[in-house]
Amino acid sequence: MKKLLNLEDPFFAPLWIRTTIVVLLGFWTMIEFFAGAQGWAAFFAALAVFSAWRFAVIDYRARVAKNKDRG
Repeated sequence: MKKLLNLEDPFFAPLWIRTTIVVLLGFWTMIEFFAGAQGWAAFFAALAVFSAWRFAVIDYRARVAKNKDRG
């Protein structure tokens, strides 16, 4: 499961990518909610909150520097 939701990947280092992902998840939450699919809306809302939390906690600068030192 760790590889499935690996938000520590250097791909997520740019702030605009992290912001876009959280905004898109929030947008999709609203689409599902207004379409009447509360279960999917809750799922995507939880995914958006989890992603935002992980993106806020992970220190991407240290990870990118660590990957550059490796070669």
